[in-house]
Amino acid sequence: MRAITHISCIGAGLIGQGWATQFSANGYDLMLCDRDETTLDKAMMNIHSNLMFLERHALLSNGDAAGALKKIKTTCNLAEAVAKADYVQEAVFDTYDAKKQIFKELDTMAPKTAILASSSSGLLMTEIQRAAAAPERCLLAHPYLPVHLMPLVEIVGGRQTAPAALDATCDLMHKVGKIPVRLQKEVPGYIVNRLQSAVLREAIDLVDNGVASAEAVDQAFRLSLGLRGPLLGPLLRAHLAGDGIENFFENYSESYHIRWESMATWNTVSPGAAAASIKSIKEMEMVRTKSLPEIKKWRDEMLVKILRAVHDDAKHPQC
Repeated sequence: MRAITHISCIGAGLIGQGWATQFSANGYDLMLCDRDETTLDKAMMNIHSNLMFLERHALLSNGDAAGALKKIKTTCNLAEAVAKADYVQEAVFDTYDAKKQIFKELDTMAPKTAILASSSSGLLMTEIQRAAAAPERCLLAHPYLPVHLMPLVEIVGGRQTAPAALDATCDLMHKVGKIPVRLQKEVPGYIVNRLQSAVLREAIDLVDNGVASAEAVDQAFRLSLGLRGPLLGPLLRAHLAGDGIENFFENYSESYHIRWESMATWNTVSPGAAAASIKSIKEMEMVRTKSLPEIKKWRDEMLVKILRAVHDDAKHPQC
């Protein structure tokens, strides 16, 4: 794999905008590509806003936002976008059909030494890379919203992905301020979205069964697991709770068995459960009193404060 100096971001939606912000803020020249010119114009406005946010919070030096924005060029021509790319970060629709089609095209248009990375939130690279003639350079680099603030990125290879491609991607992510976590095997949803899916199912079920309102469920999570979350993951938490993980399994297995027996196991949200959650979420004070942009702004402002507090410990685990 050659040194990565030129980056292409394919897809100018929310994820693509975040990647473009991250790469340009860290000194990389890049091409941002989308088939729709209006989407590109809107994306550049949002990227400018993201960069100014970083500068305002001293995550970029004064004046650096303007310089970072100049590093981004836009195009609706895919071949032009990837002609000089060393690394391609795809962020199109999260379906196998869309991913396989774009990877087939990227494989023929991008330089043979370029890494092709998908931002999929749960699909398997083994399936996506079937569309490429050079599957060894194809992998997953899955970020979390907002991409330009959240440090984690999950790195996942398919069955034919070359270790060198994974190594080079991990190295790039470190250079742009990300904390890469490399999975040892593929699984749908990777790590975080599987954990998130389990929590979300139980939250929806609690509301649907009248156990608590959406406001109460979110507050219970936020002021307990959420508050502890920046410091402890579920496994280290269990180790501490049991005064040693061996003691935890010995002392709490029966208690957890009783909980798991009564927890939701459905894998499709029923119309009734969806309606109950929609009604209860719309009754939440923040949803009633703030617009979506206002809530996102509040989230980002609070994230910066949390990230400053946990910055030193956010570097583990790594690739």
